[in-house]
Amino acid sequence: MEEAAMVVTSARGQAEELTLLGHDLRTPLTIINGYAQLLKSGELSPEQREQACELILQKCQELNALIRAFLEPRESALEPIAPVEQTA
Repeated sequence: MEEAAMVVTSARGQAEELTLLGHDLRTPLTIINGYAQLLKSGELSPEQREQACELILQKCQELNALIRAFLEPRESALEPIAPVEQTA
């Protein structure tokens, strides 16, 4: 019974974590999308285009860092563990 409760608690924690991750991913993506649309419209001055490009690059770097921070602990948990020789 305790094991089932732990599984449910773990699943809830993972669901909450994914919800937060989704929000954290959507925010910079919304900014990237907005500035990309402005760039496509051709209505920006050269200085504004430069600023938009810089912001898009910055948000892409933030997304990469967020994804890396989310995946690295999981990837390290999946790495094979080398057998250890036991001595009696």
